Amino acid sequence: MKILKYILLLILVVVIGLAIYTTMQPGEYEFTKTRIVQAPVEVVFEQVDDYRKWEEWGPWNEDDPTLSITYEERTKGPGSSYTWSSKEGDGKATRVESVPHKSQADELDFGSMGTSTAFWKFEPSEDGTTSVTWGMRASRVPYMMKFFSAISGGYENMMAPMFERGLERLDSLAQVRAKEYAEMANAWSLGEVSVKTGGAQKFVGYAHSSKIDAEAMQKIYMESMPMAGEYALKNGLEYGEFVPGAIFTKWDEEAGETDFMVGIFLNKGKALNAGAGMQSMILPAGNRVTVSKFGNYGTGDDEAHEAVNAYIQDHQLTVNGPIYEMYVNDPTTVQPNEIETDIFYPVK
Repeated sequence: MKILKYILLLILVVVIGLAIYTTMQPGEYEFTKTRIVQAPVEVVFEQVDDYRKWEEWGPWNEDDPTLSITYEERTKGPGSSYTWSSKEGDGKATRVESVPHKSQADELDFGSMGTSTAFWKFEPSEDGTTSVTWGMRASRVPYMMKFFSAISGGYENMMAPMFERGLERLDSLAQVRAKEYAEMANAWSLGEVSVKTGGAQKFVGYAHSSKIDAEAMQKIYMESMPMAGEYALKNGLEYGEFVPGAIFTKWDEEAGETDFMVGIFLNKGKALNAGAGMQSMILPAGNRVTVSKFGNYGTGDDEAHEAVNAYIQDHQLTVNGPIYEMYVNDPTTVQPNEIETDIFYPVK
């Protein structure tokens, strides 16, 4: 009986000691894990941006085969979310921040285990790799979470190995996706060349003169296109009410010079006056020889214009206005070989 009392007393002491130790655990925590992923930042970000892609590299899928995930209608971008159930408990993740190719943050609800914020940072390197940091923080840790932290040697010891394994799996997957991405980046295709009749088209943008040089012209595009889009949004237009594009008023290959405008085409019925440093142009109604090119900007462009010129010659048409292009879809939301550029040659 004395031995039993001593055992019970010892158990009581341990329980009390553990309870005291648990209450002494910090009420907040933050930790991060970083890995150099052997893939470009746009490829890495894509694997994290869409919750559905997490199934391909998420470490918890290895750890718990009972894990069941239910996705909402939206699985990427701020406001997207999913819920999960498993032997360890149920929870919900909600995307609260997403800056393409730079950062992300998710609010996590673990039920009785409290809430926390998971966050990501993506830093590209000149050698084509990406430094990826994945971390978690919480400011109000419930007692049960403190208890598991106490018996695990701290919050980081309890959770960080899962983050390290996730980054390891993300690295492996991103390398495979990078090879696929490189193949798609060089792929392009053309739609059918045809003549279409269209109404007048209003354009607002920035005028430039440049050497016919891909690098110099790309720099101009990168500076002017966002400015034109931001101007439209600030003046009451919404995405979908305008299309990014360019108008070429001069293309002299012998002199190696071009005059062009970079900006936005307004959808029918929409109005926007040119702002400071901008110009507007009305392209008259009429016939246009057109073709859709699918592929990265700069890839297959020459072949697309050659196809249009061949059509014009074959059908004995005459170009009677500036050539223009519309950049139909957002290149950050589609694969490289799906980026659409519509090319138009006004003819008579």
